[in-house]
Amino acid sequence: MSTPWTVRPFDEAEIGRALPEVKQRMHEFNKRLSSMRIISEHAYGRLKGRFLGLKAAGKHHDIEDLYKAIEALLILHNICMDWNDHPEDITNFDPRELPVDDENEEQDPDENPPILEGDANIPLHETDQWLKEQGYAKRNVLLEYLFPAPE
Repeated sequence: MSTPWTVRPFDEAEIGRALPEVKQRMHEFNKRLSSMRIISEHAYGRLKGRFLGLKAAGKHHDIEDLYKAIEALLILHNICMDWNDHPEDITNFDPRELPVDDENEEQDPDENPPILEGDANIPLHETDQWLKEQGYAKRNVLLEYLFPAPE
């Protein structure tokens, strides 16, 4: 589902219904989005590599605290990137001493997502339908910005 914060590619049905002059722009948009997704996945991989606790954090009972912790780690990660910091450069750093969660070692985190409790403070107007409509609108704005219609 598209939302204002997540952008989906145009699917084949959407492209099929589009005017001929828009179809090529939609394909180009999908290619650009795919390359940006790969860059984003690599960035998250570096973040998880720097803060291994993100992989084995366990269950969280307060989603607001989780948001704050992740935001703080993102800020620290960006500072480390700006300063060209690498964990391997730390005196006495030994990757063999990194924490290992033997109990969950072979579990896929998507199979058993953690149970989050607490108030997420989601505004009442942010229904699934509203998110979907806003997501499609955002995608169309991005399409026009990145691949404007020829004049």
